[in-house]
Amino acid sequence: MTDVHPLQVKELSKRFPRKRGLGSVKAVSNISFNVRQGEIVGFIGHNGAGKTTTIKCLLGLLKPSEGSISLWGNAPADTSVRKRIGYIPESPDYDDSFTPMEYLSMFASMRDLSGFNKDWMKLLKRVGLTKWETTGLRQFSKGMKQRMSLAIALQSNPDLLIMDEPTGGLDPVARKEFRDIIIEENSRGTSVFLSSHILSDVETICDRAVILAGGKLVIEGTLKELLGGENLYRMTVISRKTGEEVEETIPEADLQSRIDSLRRDNLPIVKLEMALKSLEDVFLSVTEGKEQ
Repeated sequence: MTDVHPLQVKELSKRFPRKRGLGSVKAVSNISFNVRQGEIVGFIGHNGAGKTTTIKCLLGLLKPSEGSISLWGNAPADTSVRKRIGYIPESPDYDDSFTPMEYLSMFASMRDLSGFNKDWMKLLKRVGLTKWETTGLRQFSKGMKQRMSLAIALQSNPDLLIMDEPTGGLDPVARKEFRDIIIEENSRGTSVFLSSHILSDVETICDRAVILAGGKLVIEGTLKELLGGENLYRMTVISRKTGEEVEETIPEADLQSRIDSLRRDNLPIVKLEMALKSLEDVFLSVTEGKEQ
């Protein structure tokens, strides 16, 4: 029997009516991708690329205009999959009068988590909210509310984590703590779908990445595939015109001819090193001119 992916998206499109009722605008257009068991998949794109619209469709909060979404072979609204998903929204809308303990108890009741471990204190400690368990969320920073969202997402020991900008508003130390928890969850078999503008986080922890631009999927692949290709070199030379140091990035195939040219012109090479390609380089390259 073929394994069913935790998440599979086929030819998904989502249109919204224009404000004055004249036709519609397509927020997402014919995108297809999947998240395999045990994978961490990064989902990246400019603001307005269609990431949050896609995530809302994955969760059953929006109905696709075309295409299909399945979670372990079931529709997003199927009650059999709800307990298996943990979700972190980009901007959680909490009632500030509630405390973390009250929220955890309320969500556990709403999701019927009666059979799960209810050691909420241990969970709050894990996400860094020790000593805040009875404090109203009105006193929480954005970063602390993100920690609260993580605690709620982890309540059911989810098989799939869907995260929309989970480290927004966090300082570098807190971001690392979040990454560590994501890796811990993944090590126990949890699949992760991570939308983030922080490309260094995606590059650090993800197995694959899906890149959107203008509502369309422009490229996807493993990090090795996306960051592979021809080697680049970074060279610092002295400018003939200004006499100042100038940095160039040169493909490996052109490196020797460039060195020969500099030697003929008696221009010294100040520094030469391999330029490591980053996910940011790939992202800027494949999305250039495609934001709209």
